[in-house]
Amino acid sequence: MMAPPFVWFDNMTPTRQDTTDFLQEMFGWQPQDIGPMTFLTAEGADTPFAATCDMLKDIDGWVPYIEVDDLSAALARARRNGASVIAEDVRGPAGDASFIRDPGGSAMALWKRADGV
Repeated sequence: MMAPPFVWFDNMTPTRQDTTDFLQEMFGWQPQDIGPMTFLTAEGADTPFAATCDMLKDIDGWVPYIEVDDLSAALARARRNGASVIAEDVRGPAGDASFIRDPGGSAMALWKRADGV
């Protein structure tokens, strides 16, 4: 059986605190500000599943992360299949990501887990 394709979600917004407050009040998600982002943990869960973040270039809204084994190869495959690259090799707290936009215009992140995570 294949693992779930989406492993993380960022909500990129110019008003991170307002979005975080809304999500906490609406869904009971508990925030933990770590500086560049605010982790969100569902009520009763031990680990976060998403974060609110400041906007990245021209991305705003929910961005799904898809885990890949080889970030460079996945990015090359995305380009060959018509994706545009928004940002490459962005280092995060749990690994590196490259942000792309599929041919239909949706943003997503290709993510390579850091060693030991």
